[in-house]
Amino acid sequence: MNPAAPARRHVLGLAALATLVPAAARAQSRAIRLVVPYAPGGTNDVTARLLQHRLSEGLGQTCVIENRSGASGAIGAQEVARSASDGQTLLYSNEVHPILKLVQRGVPFDAVEDFTPVCRTVSIPYVLVGGMKAGQPTDPRALLTAVKSKPNDFTFACSSLGSVGHLGAAALGQRLEVEVTTVIYRGTGPAINDVISGAVPLMFAPVGAVLPMIQGNQLRAYAVTAPARLSSMPDTPTIGEAGQPEMLFEGWCGIWGPKGLPEARVDATRTATQAALRDAEVVQRLAAIGCAPIIESTADFAKLMVAEQARNAAIIRAAGIQPE
Repeated sequence: MNPAAPARRHVLGLAALATLVPAAARAQSRAIRLVVPYAPGGTNDVTARLLQHRLSEGLGQTCVIENRSGASGAIGAQEVARSASDGQTLLYSNEVHPILKLVQRGVPFDAVEDFTPVCRTVSIPYVLVGGMKAGQPTDPRALLTAVKSKPNDFTFACSSLGSVGHLGAAALGQRLEVEVTTVIYRGTGPAINDVISGAVPLMFAPVGAVLPMIQGNQLRAYAVTAPARLSSMPDTPTIGEAGQPEMLFEGWCGIWGPKGLPEARVDATRTATQAALRDAEVVQRLAAIGCAPIIESTADFAKLMVAEQARNAAIIRAAGIQPE
């Protein structure tokens, strides 16, 4: 008898057993890639990391965050669009994703056709901020008057094409009947740094990303683009109090999968995400950076994407913004 035969039979037996293990069970041993299409440090990245651990617990798999920044979120989104529809690769992006094709040339995907919406995660209030440069107006009404009279003196930093900051600047120009200049960055952090340094005067920024700089007197807060003052910065007026009640803009983050993500995987991911968003510690930590959890259905998320596309497309057309 060949002494190697039992060993060979043992190996073959293991191989046969492996074929009986369901694919879903084998997938449990792989880490979920949560692709954040922006640089570390911005609200998109920070909120993803707040949910990361509890999402891992809820799905029973390790969740690994990958920052794939560039092209205003298109590089990371493309990575997800071309991934297998098994739930192992997900996109954690923001309100820019649905309108990216309206502001950027050559986007190789369609946000509706090539992705499966899962759920939104957090809402993000925005605030108009400026540097502490001497001579710049300190009152929001005085600032808006100055922007109207000398628009070339007040360039706006934007975290990406089509971001709330970009659309907010465009909409403000429309309201003031002037053409404003914007500078597009690869993420919120680099844009904020240039406003702090004085390289760019103004920015509509997510509150959570700039609150420490406001509290540390590195940035001046002019007005929040929310219908009411925020508890995290009660002394900062609303944009309505500054004379522009139509300038209500809010950011948000959400999760998508590739096209064809099975409904069961969508439901499991949404359930785990929303369980994390109901966790008291997560809610508290979100509030500390000016964000609030969003609990809604996948169907509501899909409807919102269509509505946001229509609203923001109108702003883009009116501002004459051409895909870059």
